[in-house]
Amino acid sequence: MSWDWELITRHTYIGITPLWKAVFYGIILSSLGVGVVWYGKRLQLWRQGQPDTEPLPVRARLQNMLGYALGQKKVPRHRFATLFHLPLYAGFVMLLIGTTLLAIAEWTEIGSHIFMEQGIWFHKGLYYILYEVTLDLFGLGVIFGCILALWRRHAQKPASVSLERLDGIAVWLLLLICLNGYALESARIAIERNPEFMNPPRPQYAQVWSFVGYTFAPLFENISVSGYRLWWWFHSLTIASWFAVLPFTRLRHWFLAPVVAYYKPHYLPNVPSIESLERVEQTGRIGVNSIGEFSRWHLMSLDACMGCGRCERVCPAYATGKPLNPKLIVEKLRDAMANGKGDDLTQVISDEELFACTTCGACNNECPVLIEHPTLIMEMRRHRVAEGNLRGTAAGTLQRTMTQSNPWGLPLSERMKWAQGLNVPTVRENPDFEVLFWVGCAGAYDGRGQQVARAIVKLLQRAGVNFAVLGPDERCTGDTPRRLGEDLLFQELAMQNVETLKAVNPRRIVAMCPHCLHTIKNEYKKLGASFEVVHHTQLLAELIQQGRLPKLPPMENGAIAFHDPCYLARVNKIHDAPREVLQASGATLAEPERHRDRTFCCGAGGGRMWMDELPHERPGVIRAEELLKTGARTVAVGCPFCMIMVSDSIKTKDDAVPVRDIAEILLERIEANAPQPTVVN
Repeated sequence: MSWDWELITRHTYIGITPLWKAVFYGIILSSLGVGVVWYGKRLQLWRQGQPDTEPLPVRARLQNMLGYALGQKKVPRHRFATLFHLPLYAGFVMLLIGTTLLAIAEWTEIGSHIFMEQGIWFHKGLYYILYEVTLDLFGLGVIFGCILALWRRHAQKPASVSLERLDGIAVWLLLLICLNGYALESARIAIERNPEFMNPPRPQYAQVWSFVGYTFAPLFENISVSGYRLWWWFHSLTIASWFAVLPFTRLRHWFLAPVVAYYKPHYLPNVPSIESLERVEQTGRIGVNSIGEFSRWHLMSLDACMGCGRCERVCPAYATGKPLNPKLIVEKLRDAMANGKGDDLTQVISDEELFACTTCGACNNECPVLIEHPTLIMEMRRHRVAEGNLRGTAAGTLQRTMTQSNPWGLPLSERMKWAQGLNVPTVRENPDFEVLFWVGCAGAYDGRGQQVARAIVKLLQRAGVNFAVLGPDERCTGDTPRRLGEDLLFQELAMQNVETLKAVNPRRIVAMCPHCLHTIKNEYKKLGASFEVVHHTQLLAELIQQGRLPKLPPMENGAIAFHDPCYLARVNKIHDAPREVLQASGATLAEPERHRDRTFCCGAGGGRMWMDELPHERPGVIRAEELLKTGARTVAVGCPFCMIMVSDSIKTKDDAVPVRDIAEILLERIEANAPQPTVVN
């Protein structure tokens, strides 16, 4: 059988006169105009913020938009959300494209009729076949996604999801639009088959490609053109209503997320702006206490929040009953911006909320629309600290850091006590060093940190690494003041360290503390200093690969659970090196459920290391349970803060399980497997 390709097409606007077409387009444009007006007003709100000073190149912006917004890069992290969100989003995009193409086909035919004797209609043939099959498939995806989304809203009712009524109405409307669209398709096919209305009738081989409508067309075989017309108007008004209500619902993130991803500046995770001393002198203000003091991008990102609650579900502060909820931080700021009540943020967000944050970055790591909750929090912390709102043990820590250049409050003269008997050279004694070992305050002053520093030195010596330390010239990197919000103290410490480092010009810096690594590697760049900084596990992994440190046979009962430090795995994306070193030591990894960049915070970050907490408020207790659940009889860490917090928490659960740094485990295994000296009788 031969096909007439000219007949493989469809009718549009059955029973609709040109006048009613004009009315239809007016209604649709008016409904879209509601969104245009809404976005115009929001644009004015966003523009009250500070200009973004670090824009990304266009290529990087496009990659962000394609990856995170259009490519839904973070959505698959949650299975149920993936199950309904991907078909819903992809289906909506395809239906929007398809509707636009159909409108273009209609306008093309009208325009060609005006300027030519015969109209051009390209919506036919093979193009039409592909078009109809694609849209029918993706339309089913939208229906599937809507049903699951409504099931989640009305049956599951997860506490972490913001369930506003208007959002539910928008989903119900979208479901109605899709179901009604298939009904209209079935009715149209039934009319096209009827010779009473169509001459000639459309052949079945032209209709079968609209397979959903084709299947249900027999149900509509008695429909009249006037009945179809009424149904068509109901469908059109439903679509117009949906577009009009959309900006006032969280579904607006479908349109805002690509814009937020595209305009995201060159922000590194957990690296807020550095307080300008000139600004402080001119304004007398430090930090952020009004909506207009945030960047324009941050304000725009507030409106992109979809209330999914992913940030809430991973927040260690929220999990331990503290007043902080990162989702509510965003929602409160957004509402304050919209209501014009953002001039004094102390009336919007409490000190207790802000200082409960560990700045672990779990929230922004999970956020599908790239909101940077920790940066918002740290910007506001500065103002509270400058106003004297930080009290208690944390305030004492800042005072000790100010007077002694370290949070332990011990003198610089004791900074090399940890190295007694190890023959550790300083940069003055070994100016031709290849690697600078940044010991850090914990390595210099904390008892367990000192043991880790000694283990690292012994491994470097065994590997023949030409290294040196700064000794008394080393100061706190400023991480603790920076996270707590004392930015001026951070800058004072940082500039001292930058001056020292530039004087010795290290080719490479190795740090045992992820917080030191992060601060020197990322924060100091904002002060005009760039250094190559690696974690000690990265250097140890390299030495093992080079054969300068041995790979060891498997341990007996060698299962070890590794706790990924937040500032190592999540903030700086260092996951593999610690595992490579553990495996080289002969250990078998027993991964906790949350690991790598989805690790759970020990509770020490953000200056919380120096704050008093009741035992049930410690995130480390939750983490200890997760680590012990693996069945491992040893827990490995790669951060001195994690060493303290995880050790204390493990002891409350099972004091027979030791917590060891990876360097300690490797050194112990090397020494245990070293050839024993021959005893001569």
